[in-house]
Amino acid sequence: MENKKNTILLYLCIAIFGVLGVYLTFIAGNTNKYDSQVRAYKIDPNEHYDSDDAIIYNPIYYFKIDGREYECEAKSGSSSYPKEKKNIVYYDSSDPTKCLTEYEKSTSRLGGIICLIATALMIYFFIIKKPSNDLDYYDQDTEYNTGGHYPNEEDAEKVIGIISKFQLIYKRVIIGIIIVILFVLTLIDTSILKQTIKAKNYTETTAVYALKKENNESTVFDDYIYTFKDKNGTEHEITISLSKDETAKEEIKIKYNENNPDDYYEEGATFDKSGFIWYIVKIVAMILLIVLFFNKKLLSKINMSAGVSRN
Repeated sequence: MENKKNTILLYLCIAIFGVLGVYLTFIAGNTNKYDSQVRAYKIDPNEHYDSDDAIIYNPIYYFKIDGREYECEAKSGSSSYPKEKKNIVYYDSSDPTKCLTEYEKSTSRLGGIICLIATALMIYFFIIKKPSNDLDYYDQDTEYNTGGHYPNEEDAEKVIGIISKFQLIYKRVIIGIIIVILFVLTLIDTSILKQTIKAKNYTETTAVYALKKENNESTVFDDYIYTFKDKNGTEHEITISLSKDETAKEEIKIKYNENNPDDYYEEGATFDKSGFIWYIVKIVAMILLIVLFFNKKLLSKINMSAGVSRN
């Protein structure tokens, strides 16, 4: 009866994590339903406290479209402080009040990925690879009858087999953590790759430092005003956020959309040749680790911990 309850609870957890993961990754953080994007000129952290007195942020992004001001509040909060550099607002050009902040997009997708990974691990370890009862045999039978000594070679082989299984799980956990880290890094790089592709036809120019913004409410970043001229000679202002221990450069390279100069990318927001190479390296490394994760024979040959010795 107890086993049946545990099984029902397990399937319920898998269903909840799976549905939540799909929703957060492909629905809540999906920007395809918005046909435009712009950079917010100000971000209000909008912090508050939850029931455990932990700080939660639901940042409000302030942006302008055709000279009119709008605001977009993140519907889901998190404990991560909103970064000033991640200031993109995705919106519907026919109704800018329908919008999504870059903060909400990032937190939703990260949470969704974690839920999907947890779902996959539960399915693999508790359904595909059901836990073995060999350990119970050793604890309740072998040790009871012999006082902890192996009665024969057959029992010793069983114990060694149990240890080998635990070593295999240990290796998979380590490799799984590395895969998750690489996956998150690759996801971030994929976003930069999309920006690189989008900015392919953008115009590259130099923005010149003008002044430091006053009354900056952020305790982590300072805002600096830079100016640049578009192809028609019209001057535009942009706001660059730098951490307080950074020094503003006199000039920076940017890429901007000639049809909408407010749509621009700073230095480092797009890939150069070396960045693209490292992106490929991360993907290849992640694929190889995934293959290794599921290849029991190859994984058993890798020594990550002390082996079992027999006299």
